[in-house]
Amino acid sequence: MKKITLLLVALFIATALFATGATETTEEETFDLIVVAGRNIWNPAGVDEIPWDTKGTFGPEDLLIEDFIAANPNVTIEFIQRDFTQGSMTVDALKASGRWPDLWSDAGAYFRDNMNSRDSIELERYMDVSVYQEDLIAPYTIDGHVYALPMANVSNGLVINLAMLDEIGYTLPAPEDWTTDEFLVLAEQLKQAGYPATMVMTQQGFISWMQVWLYAFGAELFAPNYTHMTVNTPEAIEAFEFLKLLVERGYAPAFPNEQTDDIGVELFSTGQVWSCMMQNQHSDYWVPEQVKRGVIDEAFEYTFIEFPHAPGHARTPTYGYQSVTNAHRTDNEARNVIVAKLTEIWNGPLHQQQHAVLVGSFPTLKGLEIPQYGQATANSYKALANLVPQIGLFDAGGISAKAREARDVWKIPLQRYMDGAITAQEMLDIVEVEANKILAQ
Repeated sequence: MKKITLLLVALFIATALFATGATETTEEETFDLIVVAGRNIWNPAGVDEIPWDTKGTFGPEDLLIEDFIAANPNVTIEFIQRDFTQGSMTVDALKASGRWPDLWSDAGAYFRDNMNSRDSIELERYMDVSVYQEDLIAPYTIDGHVYALPMANVSNGLVINLAMLDEIGYTLPAPEDWTTDEFLVLAEQLKQAGYPATMVMTQQGFISWMQVWLYAFGAELFAPNYTHMTVNTPEAIEAFEFLKLLVERGYAPAFPNEQTDDIGVELFSTGQVWSCMMQNQHSDYWVPEQVKRGVIDEAFEYTFIEFPHAPGHARTPTYGYQSVTNAHRTDNEARNVIVAKLTEIWNGPLHQQQHAVLVGSFPTLKGLEIPQYGQATANSYKALANLVPQIGLFDAGGISAKAREARDVWKIPLQRYMDGAITAQEMLDIVEVEANKILAQ
């Protein structure tokens, strides 16, 4: 009888031969592998029915383990349940003891130091990586080598209050006609009804929820490989002048330097602003929560759409981030083959479907059909699941530590611009110099 011990450990077994020319594993050869990942349950809150035979297991990771055990009798795996409250400490401790995880599934930012052929398996050598959405696998591809696979995507979009549109009698145009000019037309109608159209939030600096407006006007944050920042352009000036215009005309709440993403969620979920960038988990929790707290009388209908685009530009991409799976490389090619196969299965269609149903994450595989159970049945989930593959994601810095640090230089210049102390051009000049100093290090 197979045995899984979940303290931090589970045993499961794996073999696979799928790379042309790979060394065949003999029956006598065994490998003791380490897997570090989160562990989900089959029936979290809000999920009453699922379409899979759980075989009495606790969650999808346990089922994957049992099935892998049945198919692969010469590999043992120590499964270490990652404590997400401890950051990377679980894996740091393993590395310090000389026990590098063979498979590690976690937030993408943790892997920035592993993106090399010394530490990570070049996964494109062992599987077809073209099945992944290009925007989602690109941050983990360096010089043509794929060093990690996106397991789940956490997507954002422009959430809008449908009840307000009904109140003013406005119908959204087709995506190709959803321009920033049309947005201003709608914003004026909303203002006349007493509603700000959206949020301009700069208290925390130039956060990802605001960076999307750069891409609406055709500007971009970084050059390829984050060699330098590319925002000192006429398109970027146009984007920032548009944001200031929204505030000046009363289309966004006053005092943007006092507005945060938390305030944006609060104002949207209480029916005080028509739209805001956020995740569907934010809206799906907070709108009904505001009813429970007595802040609003009843929940209102909402959905997610793309941000408008400036006339003459393509549809605006949105923001998202991924949890990813990294496979550790060793000098033993037979071991690499097995670890790569495990990685492929761990990130495979079944596990991604289960994550969508149980926790509401979005798949990273192209064209993957999501069973209509659990979290995947929410209208907000369906809206984003349909939208993101069409418009893609913009690059907010990926897993580059320097790029993330370079974004921090925005805060003071941006706030001074919003206060009217400097022009958009002066702000971009300052940001360009300071950010590129960091990126050049």
